[in-house]
Amino acid sequence: MDAHEHAHTYCAYCPKLCRFSCPVSTVQARESTTPWGKMSAVHHVARGTLPLEPSLAASFYACTGCGRCKTFCTHENEVAVTLDAARAEAVRGGAAPAAALDVIARHEGRVARAVVAGDALFEPSERRAGETVFVPGCTAVTQTPEAARDGLRATKALAGTTTRAETGACCGLPLLEAGDVDAFVASARAFLARMAGAREAIFQDPGCLHALRVEAKRFGVHGDVRLRHLAELAGDQLARLGHVAVEGPLRYHDPCRLGRGLGVYDAPRAAIARMTGRAPDEFAEHHERAGCSGAGGQLPRTDRATAEGIAAERLADHARSGGGTVVTACPASARSFARAGTHTVIDLATLLARAV
Repeated sequence: MDAHEHAHTYCAYCPKLCRFSCPVSTVQARESTTPWGKMSAVHHVARGTLPLEPSLAASFYACTGCGRCKTFCTHENEVAVTLDAARAEAVRGGAAPAAALDVIARHEGRVARAVVAGDALFEPSERRAGETVFVPGCTAVTQTPEAARDGLRATKALAGTTTRAETGACCGLPLLEAGDVDAFVASARAFLARMAGAREAIFQDPGCLHALRVEAKRFGVHGDVRLRHLAELAGDQLARLGHVAVEGPLRYHDPCRLGRGLGVYDAPRAAIARMTGRAPDEFAEHHERAGCSGAGGQLPRTDRATAEGIAAERLADHARSGGGTVVTACPASARSFARAGTHTVIDLATLLARAV
């Protein structure tokens, strides 16, 4: 945590100017889970003024990694990155919550199930070598398999090259978010090695892409293949998209890792406008200020009630803005929204598949 001293010190002495930005503290209505509360805990543990105890370490995990607090921070403090470091300290110090340790212990089993699901979802011919690698992500193949198939179909049509689906490994993001940095680094390195020889890799899950394009580099893990999101590919290939009929309002949700994490805002909106003939409707807060779906940071596994509360808040925002269909470029967000309410939710990959 010493590497993040500037961030946690500034947060600890801040008059809580970004408190309203955190989806976790908004749902829980607890001071200890505001960005100030969490970073103050990190600050005092790092300074040795408070011991690293389980009750304190629990606050490190009250974060989805959405990065929304950074948007409202004058100093652009990296709260999520700092909390990842604090989680690693909690795991090493034996203070991590049981739910977080369970994420680490069960990781290999979840990956094995995702591999089996991917083998069943895609034909052997669709998993052979290709210039372009399509990466749906573990969540897509296990939780939204139809959207994963749509993602491969769209990638094949838009990439214009031989394309194969990669479902044989995990990027390791759950391990990083749970606090096992060494295992994350090993997973990220192994995953990138599997894509050696490909021209580029197209991701459906922005969490996986962010883990490899941003997080892995912080630990010195690099790959030679170009990494992009499906929305970015679609934005470059608008002329290949046909018309898709959608009745009623169609509101786009900015996934945290795709928007604030990777700066991809225009491409998905341009693709939606091309396919439907109109710009998508917006949430009251969008782009850099967009609200979180509650799907990140392993929160659905460590605190499911709070994660579901966050998703319900976003759907309430959607209803107040006019309702209709929610379209998101994140399988995890699509799953969270589908669980939290009765509104129609669609993955951008499905719209793209219809358009090609």
